[in-house]
Amino acid sequence: MKKTLLNVLGLLLTLVASYYIAVSFIEGSREAGGVAKLLRFDPWLFVLSFIIMLLHLLAAAWSWMLVCGVAGAGITFRQAFSVHFLAQVGKYIPGKVWGAVGKIGLSRKIGMTRTQTGHALVLETLLILAGCLIMSLPVIPLAAERVGLGSTAGILLVAASAAAVLLTAHPGAFGRFLRLAGKLSGRKLDLQDPGFSRVLVLLPVYLVMFLLEGVAFVLLARSFGMGLPFWPGVFILPTAVGIGFLAVFSPGGLGIRELSMVWLIGAVMTAVEPGQASLISIAARLWITLGEVAAFLLAIAWWGSRFSLDLRR
Repeated sequence: MKKTLLNVLGLLLTLVASYYIAVSFIEGSREAGGVAKLLRFDPWLFVLSFIIMLLHLLAAAWSWMLVCGVAGAGITFRQAFSVHFLAQVGKYIPGKVWGAVGKIGLSRKIGMTRTQTGHALVLETLLILAGCLIMSLPVIPLAAERVGLGSTAGILLVAASAAAVLLTAHPGAFGRFLRLAGKLSGRKLDLQDPGFSRVLVLLPVYLVMFLLEGVAFVLLARSFGMGLPFWPGVFILPTAVGIGFLAVFSPGGLGIRELSMVWLIGAVMTAVEPGQASLISIAARLWITLGEVAAFLLAIAWWGSRFSLDLRR
């Protein structure tokens, strides 16, 4: 009953956030004199942004392969890509556990044990959180200023976030996340702590992955006519992704990520045309979903060819 209520609450939160984004876009379009006035589309910049975003998706699969290696499972990039993107569908189901459930089931089919997959999933969660926290550091002072806090408060928030990164990577955090994962999955998980040094060694991989995502987002915004600066614009989407990731019962961070993005764009840019930030947030969701669909289709093809080879043997 408790999980059901939380899922319903998450869906309601998603609907409210999505409604706000939609209303903001419609009202902004009216103020601008129509949607056509907001659209100053550059197809070449869009294509470039999409290519870099695809590199981000490849980096995500690569990071999963490396994390599985730390967990004791030596899998290939092709296997990691297939498992990661076939399981991505589960993130849009309320509860945040279905993507993990999908990864566990698919990983067992390529020879990983349940313990190895659970180990990798907890480690991946720690690294995503630590990476998003680091990527949010440059925008924290701007966000603090927007809500009326002084520069001192901004510096203190940065220091607190930096401390949170270290705590996330600390061995004690593994145990806490393990207990949380056990509660969400309804199973007791008994996994070995990866160690502080291993988390820190993998952290740069996640930073590269988020940086690619951030660069691609700035180019996407510019392809729609928004003069978003690279600094600190590259940190907007990774920060919004982190906020959506923490919204546990919002499927795929839907609505929450977009709302965060609109707010962060307003913090980074002193002047934004009415409705433009909402337009970019909606475009970013469709843009990255298109990339994930392409990756999903490739994963299906690779997964199918794997079974064909197994049957021939």
